[in-house]
Amino acid sequence: MVQGGLIQNRVYVLSGPPGSGKTTFGVQFLAYGASTGTPGLYVSLTRGAKTTFENMSGYNMNIPMLTKRNELFFIDVKSVPDYGDSGTSTSPSTIYAEIVDFVSKHSIKRLVIDSMSTMRFSIEDQASRDMELGRFIQNLSLLDCTTILLSEMVDPSTYSTEQYACDGLIFLHNFMRGRSMTRAIQVIKMCGTAHDCEMRKLDFTENALHVLDKIV
Repeated sequence: MVQGGLIQNRVYVLSGPPGSGKTTFGVQFLAYGASTGTPGLYVSLTRGAKTTFENMSGYNMNIPMLTKRNELFFIDVKSVPDYGDSGTSTSPSTIYAEIVDFVSKHSIKRLVIDSMSTMRFSIEDQASRDMELGRFIQNLSLLDCTTILLSEMVDPSTYSTEQYACDGLIFLHNFMRGRSMTRAIQVIKMCGTAHDCEMRKLDFTENALHVLDKIV
């Protein structure tokens, strides 16, 4: 669909509704890289790294082994204050600083951040929200990492700041087709490489996600 894969050291956005496979896609991207000698980092902004690790370990991706070998990491980065913690201040800049420190320390080359929807809650000033998110993505592009930002999608006709600012945009879909639910993947934007914009069926298997034929 994208002439062989994602271009290295760029920032991509993966958007989709709940249950469409965003987290699985992201971890599958990291696990494949880790299995070929490219260290990967999954960052949860919702303190859900442990749960994600446990859920993803059910697939045939050798997640536990890769983490034990320090080739794949799952961490939580605090994005919003704890309930009742009025003295805590978080922002995209503080989140970025934590990520940069870990990336540098462990020579991370593949990065997944979950999610940009949560990131918005860390920005108190709504008037400057788009500017802050744009600056965050611009700084991510300076890292020596291939980065995927996970983002919730409610209305596929409405685009967010990160979707405009990224180097590539992929949509995951959930929709009723007849009497059954269909999952699909679609490449909307991919700078620097030709790409297929058609929706293709997406299946969950024991080996994680598998892309099938075009939906007609």
